[in-house]
Amino acid sequence: MTPLVTRTVIGAMEPDDPMHRKASLKEIRLRWHLGLHEDDDGDPTEGGVWFPDSPDNRRDLTIVMEEGNKVAGEGSHWLEEREA
Repeated sequence: MTPLVTRTVIGAMEPDDPMHRKASLKEIRLRWHLGLHEDDDGDPTEGGVWFPDSPDNRRDLTIVMEEGNKVAGEGSHWLEEREA
């Protein structure tokens, strides 16, 4: 007997149906003004690595952002978001 295979196509259901709503997956990273930090080769950078937007990652990056703003000035570091 052949096993039953079910496939769901995201976005094919009614958007108002909460059982079939596409989850919003976001990523976050720490950004800063160009020239505040350098990579391993000494080149200026303006952003860090993207992380999944989770409470723990957001908390950790917020702590780093706040410390960066204390050292380099208010508004020098911020969190950036994107859809994953």
